[in-house]
Amino acid sequence: MAANFWVSSHCQTWLISPSEEAASQKVLDRKSRNATILELDEIRKLRVHVAVFISNLGKHQLVRCRQRVISTATAYIARFYHHNSYRDYHPYLMGAVAIYLASKVEEFAVQPKNIVQAGLDLVKSPYKVNDIVDGEYVLMDELQFNYSEGSGASLLVFHPYRPMEQYVQDADMQDILGTAWQMINDSYRIDLVLYHPPHILAVAVILMAGSYHNKAMDQWFNGLNFKPEHKGSIKVVQEALLEMYEEFSHLDHEEINDIMDKIPPLPPLGDTGSPENYRSSLP
Repeated sequence: MAANFWVSSHCQTWLISPSEEAASQKVLDRKSRNATILELDEIRKLRVHVAVFISNLGKHQLVRCRQRVISTATAYIARFYHHNSYRDYHPYLMGAVAIYLASKVEEFAVQPKNIVQAGLDLVKSPYKVNDIVDGEYVLMDELQFNYSEGSGASLLVFHPYRPMEQYVQDADMQDILGTAWQMINDSYRIDLVLYHPPHILAVAVILMAGSYHNKAMDQWFNGLNFKPEHKGSIKVVQEALLEMYEEFSHLDHEEINDIMDKIPPLPPLGDTGSPENYRSSLP
């Protein structure tokens, strides 16, 4: 696996610019298909809910994943639904698949039967072990896994935790570490991982955590000598996180149920014989 973010598939393939997104036919198709069942505000709430579901799934007593597994799984879901619609792939199935794949990539393998039972406990998910195994191939295809080479480099996710810890240590601000760590966890509830490199996310949450703890952060931040465009990206991240905290911190349970009811009760991928047949069967 690549040890350098700048030459990794995360950077080269999965760091998406606004111009690339605007020109992507896959993105346009995804938006069009989502719009047939959900309003834009509902899609944003669903994205947060799916991230919470993955977190709860990973923390369930039968699964008990490390936070890194949960974060990797949520990054996979962000990548998957960047090109695919909720109308075509049920988020409870793909969320379970993402936990299963991430647990293997992060070397904390979880039995799929335990994920199935946890999903049943949490949301009465109807999907079975075979559905998760079939779904794994669909997810790996979207993540551009190279089967012929057997390389897992395309599945590697670079997270902001390490650069955040390094920045905090260098600045001697260990007392904000817990808050900054939680803010990184929260950042996966929206698609920031698709648009910003880990060090930008790390600095953004440190500034927010420092402000939360009433620390003067200007001298430390100015000492980093960031370029104006990078400072602009940090501000974008902060504004997105603040909006999420203000609007989506406490999702109404009944409203989420109403949104989930709008998603077609899709058959498991295994009911069509293969992931390829499932794709071809979509209306």
